[in-house]
Amino acid sequence: MIITKEEFSELANHQAQDCVTIYIPTHSSGYGVNEKHDIITFKNNLQKARQQLEEKGLDQAAIDKVLRKGFKLLDDDEGFWKNQSASLAVFLSEKIVKVIKLPIQVKEKLMVNSSFFIAPLLPLMKARKPFYLLVLSKHDAKVYEADAYGMKKIEVEGLPDGIDDVVRFEEKGGKQLMRRAGASAGSGATEGANFHGHGAGLADDDEYLDQYLKEVDQTLWTELLSTQNVPLVIAAVDYVLAAYKQVSKYKYIWNEHLTGNFEHEERNSLYEKIRGKMEPYFKEDTKKALLNYYNNSANELTSSIPEEVIPASHFGQVSDLFVQKDQHIWGRFNEADNELLIHESKGPDDECLINKAIVKTIMNGGAVHMLDKEKMPADTEIAGFYRYST
Repeated sequence: MIITKEEFSELANHQAQDCVTIYIPTHSSGYGVNEKHDIITFKNNLQKARQQLEEKGLDQAAIDKVLRKGFKLLDDDEGFWKNQSASLAVFLSEKIVKVIKLPIQVKEKLMVNSSFFIAPLLPLMKARKPFYLLVLSKHDAKVYEADAYGMKKIEVEGLPDGIDDVVRFEEKGGKQLMRRAGASAGSGATEGANFHGHGAGLADDDEYLDQYLKEVDQTLWTELLSTQNVPLVIAAVDYVLAAYKQVSKYKYIWNEHLTGNFEHEERNSLYEKIRGKMEPYFKEDTKKALLNYYNNSANELTSSIPEEVIPASHFGQVSDLFVQKDQHIWGRFNEADNELLIHESKGPDDECLINKAIVKTIMNGGAVHMLDKEKMPADTEIAGFYRYST
């Protein structure tokens, strides 16, 4: 799934003293479901949230109003909790209740603050970066649509169901006509049958394979790929892959592929195999942004100083924001006075300034790249590439 900018904006712009954010890893099957591990983890976080709201001075009626939808989720152990994804995000306040099943792994986190903590949602704000997977063999052709978070099979009208779906029909005048298996036979066979004219002499398996692959490619081009420019990944044995690349007119066949016969491979297993090969594709935008940062590191278009980057993000100056995963900078920023306070540890009224910088950058049309420490462009929790120099 993808978080829309509208959904992101609703959460990002909400300000109140009772904002509760809960993230927990979840399970779709196995021990975690059977032993109600996720329910127990979520309940513990709700109880901790209650304690923190009490410490903030909210009365019990207000606290109950904020948390009641969260506690209500605990009762739905047959429906809600048995249909989880990789993680769960829950945002609670008196005026907003938002529950999001996340297809990505996040760390368990509870935050009670004056705004929601939405930095872990950042990967789902990225462009989908879709691609197609063609599972191809002499006996089958299947197409999947995928992205960084999952994959689904799609039906392509007219796609041959293996080489036997393209069979000899008759020879006339030195031409050999092919028809798709299943077309009606007898005197009426020419009506509605799917014919394909070819030169004489389809004499061996290689030529039948070649014709079958041409049929696959033409059908994919007509029904799906002619308007696309996203990667097409092939899963096939080597000789089928090589033959298909020879006949295909699609320009964006991915240089990485899956080698082997995957006719009977289960979808989730197949996706796990292909997901890693597509990492360079998913990270293209971040790679370009880092290169841009490095190429400008000697001028005023870059900064790795939090006291500079945080205000710049609020005022729409940041084109690309780089933030270190799972890090916080605590403090307050007053836009009206351009006054920034940073504290070594979280104070009673502090916000995570990294979270706020992420929000402001996205709302101002910039891009945010969340990186491991060793991937950051500088030894800092936050850095920025600017649209213009100060």
